[in-house]
Amino acid sequence: MTHDADFYIFRDVRHRTDAASLAATLRSELTRLSRCVQLDDLLALLLRAGELECALEDAHVPALESTAASNLTDALAQAALCCDSSGRPYDGGELRQAAAQMLAALHSSCNLTIGTPEGFAYYALHPLDYADLAGRLGLGSAPAVVIGIRTIGTTLSAVVTAKLQRLGITAERLTIRPTGHPYRRQSRFTLWQKQVIARAAANGAMFLVCDEGPGRSGSSLLSVAEALEALDVPAGRIVILCSHQPELSALCAPDAARRWQRYRSAAAGLTQRLPPDADDYIGGGEWRRICFSPEASWPALWPQMEPLHYLSRDRQATFTFEGHGHYGAPVRARNASLSESGLGTTYLGHKSGFGMHALPEVSLAHRTGATPELLAHMAAYCAWRATEFSAEVARCDALELMARTNFEREFNRPLKELELPVERPAICDNRMSPPYWLSTSEGRWLKLDAAIHGDDHFFPGPCDIAWDLAGLIIEWDLDKAARKQLLALYSRQTSDDVEPRIRGYEIAYASFRLAWSKMAMPTVRGGDEERRLLNDYRRYRRVLQPDAPGASGVRCVPSCAEGDDSGETSRPIAASIAPRQPASCEDHLL
Repeated sequence: MTHDADFYIFRDVRHRTDAASLAATLRSELTRLSRCVQLDDLLALLLRAGELECALEDAHVPALESTAASNLTDALAQAALCCDSSGRPYDGGELRQAAAQMLAALHSSCNLTIGTPEGFAYYALHPLDYADLAGRLGLGSAPAVVIGIRTIGTTLSAVVTAKLQRLGITAERLTIRPTGHPYRRQSRFTLWQKQVIARAAANGAMFLVCDEGPGRSGSSLLSVAEALEALDVPAGRIVILCSHQPELSALCAPDAARRWQRYRSAAAGLTQRLPPDADDYIGGGEWRRICFSPEASWPALWPQMEPLHYLSRDRQATFTFEGHGHYGAPVRARNASLSESGLGTTYLGHKSGFGMHALPEVSLAHRTGATPELLAHMAAYCAWRATEFSAEVARCDALELMARTNFEREFNRPLKELELPVERPAICDNRMSPPYWLSTSEGRWLKLDAAIHGDDHFFPGPCDIAWDLAGLIIEWDLDKAARKQLLALYSRQTSDDVEPRIRGYEIAYASFRLAWSKMAMPTVRGGDEERRLLNDYRRYRRVLQPDAPGASGVRCVPSCAEGDDSGETSRPIAASIAPRQPASCEDHLL
């Protein structure tokens, strides 16, 4: 029997660089600081410094250098809190001088592996959310040791430590990298860290363990707490700081519920650090109420994995989380390019990690199906994207492994032949189904949600543009004639003969979407969302095994059912949404 957790949908978003390059980037950004630095700029520097510190710790560089890196992260955390509490810009000149001295101590040129902190990049976790959380703990006057779980815990621990120090609490911090199976992580402190812990425990210190999550298992946070207990720290002095409180029965770590309840835990919750005009919460798929009526036309979603969305106070724009600091920079650039080209909605800028888009007057493309005019536009869009969002990709080994793994685990037999050559590497769109194609009142086509999903922590990541063309074929259920027309129109504009490689990408696309839909279903049991996901799952399964027993009983339809378009007219897509309150953070993060 196949277990959903056995499917392969998340990709490795780590990348390789060297210490000298990483330090040079941070040094360059610091030298450009003005005398008056805004909070968003300080946070961008803080994330860079946390990334550098984390990578150096993982590389086991000399203590002098790792200490200099952690001191820089601490200094930037203090600066960010100072700017936040005062509501005024920070003095960049003073910061530049202090940072330069710390960076001068970094001499390593070793290779580093850089991980992406998912909360900062994808899930709208604001670094100062943990400062707010620390301020609510009520620790009293006892000293504290803050332990950050690398990756994201490096930065979070610096913020928590800075906040405690501003509250007059003596606080120091450590970071640690749990190892082992994802459901059975183990944590081992160094000799120096054990000495720090023993000294602090003797002084009655509290121990705060910082990470986002917990994820599917909770084992990383539990492993650190239990490693502290093994060093004679009382469980009552250990506090787990996380982004949300888990559903204990759903955690995959052995005996997780009992283990978690040994410790006090506190959750940051859904961020309240939003752009000033972000008003109505429309995350978790609620944004579909703006665009689609009736609900039968909604696309299937995994609500907990959706970027955070808000509607503006005047109901004329949306805010979508793009990523904090340099994690969101590529998304912002793609959104700006889509807007300038006229292919996407109008991009109005960004604030606090969120991008702002104007709401156009639209009708829905899937009402009429893939007409020849729409096919021509789709082909032109893919040709444009292959050029404008080109990427450096030599091979798609991970994508092939994903497809083979998911196919074998679904059908209990190997996928014998699969090749994914890379001829036109690009950052793909990865949202090609009918609801994401909108027609304006002026008769122009707009592509919705086109900047985020081709290069996040899910597959595909940068790959051949054939991925998007395969997505169009599958999501629009194109017949042979329409499929041939789409590929011919694309090839005519690019001189790229995509036909020989398209079948492989259709298999890879369907293998990913099948697994994604199947893994999402248990998170939305018993409702319309589960039905939509099940419909998608069955459709992708038929693409992969059209002649399987029972397949003929599954109707292959577009990924959202067509609604009754009688009397449908162009309208502002925010016209009918009612104000909605934010759900708890548990509804949005695994």
